[in-house]
Amino acid sequence: MVSIFKRLFLIIFINFIDQNIALLFSKIFIIIPLTFLAFSFYVYKSDKNISSLEAFSFGFFVDLISDSYFGLNTIIYCLTTYLINQNANSFKLFSYLQICLFFGLSASAYVGFSQLIINLYDFSYTTLLLSLFANIIFCFFIALVASYFPKRLSIKL
Repeated sequence: MVSIFKRLFLIIFINFIDQNIALLFSKIFIIIPLTFLAFSFYVYKSDKNISSLEAFSFGFFVDLISDSYFGLNTIIYCLTTYLINQNANSFKLFSYLQICLFFGLSASAYVGFSQLIINLYDFSYTTLLLSLFANIIFCFFIALVASYFPKRLSIKL
């Protein structure tokens, strides 16, 4: 029970940081979905397969606390959880480069899908392309930090 509250608090905190950073980066047409990347990292690092009900619950919770349509994050979180669970054994064979590319591309797919739903008439390929590069670089940065400081980032949820 405590673990669930700890995860919810962590999602709230990361979503707060995500919304504040989004205000700064939106001026230069970059979207880095920290909440989505944090949940994807949680699913990737989990010892057990995350169920679709848990992904649905977290996605719905993120829909509640963020200013988005109901079901937007829910669909994307369920789909990402399914993809990560299906490829869990393949990820063990991948290098950090391939994993960073996967998460950078999945974050860019999240940006593209959410922008397509939210800003249908103002969809920007510039935002999508700049976000792609920024998300891949951000994932590389996180992988570098995790490889140099492995004890500090080994959070068990």
